[in-house]
Amino acid sequence: MKVLYCNPIFFEYRLPFYKELVRLFKGDFYVMYSPNRYDICGKSKFCKQIKEELGKNAIPFYKDYIFDTYSMSFKMKDIEKGKRIPITFGFFRTIRKIKPDILITEGYFQWTPLVLLYGLIFNIPVYMGYERTLHTERNTSILKTWQRKLFNRYFAGFLVNGQETKKYLESLGVSASKIHIGGMSADATFLRNSIVSMSAENKNLIKNQYQHNEKGLIFLFVGQIVERKGVGFLLQAWEKHLCNHPEDVLLLVGNGNQLDEFRLKYINESSIHLLGKVDYETVYQFYAIADVFILPTIEDNWSLVIPEAMACGLPVATSIYNGCHPELVHKGENGITFDPYKKETIIYALDYFHHQDLKVMGQKSIELEKEYNTENCARRVYEALNNSISKLKK
Repeated sequence: MKVLYCNPIFFEYRLPFYKELVRLFKGDFYVMYSPNRYDICGKSKFCKQIKEELGKNAIPFYKDYIFDTYSMSFKMKDIEKGKRIPITFGFFRTIRKIKPDILITEGYFQWTPLVLLYGLIFNIPVYMGYERTLHTERNTSILKTWQRKLFNRYFAGFLVNGQETKKYLESLGVSASKIHIGGMSADATFLRNSIVSMSAENKNLIKNQYQHNEKGLIFLFVGQIVERKGVGFLLQAWEKHLCNHPEDVLLLVGNGNQLDEFRLKYINESSIHLLGKVDYETVYQFYAIADVFILPTIEDNWSLVIPEAMACGLPVATSIYNGCHPELVHKGENGITFDPYKKETIIYALDYFHHQDLKVMGQKSIELEKEYNTENCARRVYEALNNSISKLKK
């Protein structure tokens, strides 16, 4: 059984997942992608890595062009504005070279209409990988909703991250029997190995740069310093939190358009460290010294930094608007959730960790994350496709 996953652009964290699926399908799993998309976003070098990692199972589709409605040209001027319309040549011909028995596409736009059409013409089941939630799609137009409901009639099944995405698809009328939860994996191998290799002396040396009282906890945020990540809500709550826990420290790692604004606003607050962009090769040092990982996002499909932090043995706190929270964050076990729009819930969440056994919670994080590591996520997708195809053949 040959499987072709049509995904125009993906990044490093997906490679181990695809490699595992190649292994499970005994070499009959292929990934079709667009080198032109990587050129546009300045990551053309990653195409070489794709070929190195996936070999003959990586299928580059070169004749994929993007028309930008903001600049009204094929040269994008602002990635935040306008729509990107794909224009392709030879798309069907490229698929036919593989002769797949199953097609997988991503989302409702981009290559999906073509993939779905190919499946209908050649009577090949098409599955959709999807990760959006009721919250992220709360402002979807009626026209888009109608289009999605129409497309849903022709998909053989859906491969989703978790319960939040399942709820959204069910709201569109998709039968629960067609929705298969695979999960989204974060490859934290490098981070874990780097933390293990750190000496206690080196760890204490870094920790002492930020923590001046051993009674305090170090809270860590890693991500973009932008409105969508809810950092502003966290910082407002932090000021109140310090009234009860003045010895605590907040480390914020990442860049973004709000970084300078927050640096200026909290310049005199010694417990807040806005560290800016940190190279991936050294970010493990902050995971190593942190007591708790916190992500106050106001919109995320399935934030990978949460399982990443869990794999590093940290208790976690995240918002109810993070699509991964039902699967990964369990109050009383490894963390807590909160509503960033309600300051008192953030304050309660920060205080919560002062009354827990953080080592036990960190170990529970490791156990819970294992179910969503690369191998287990790939296995669930493999089993879902095999079981679904068997039912379709009956």
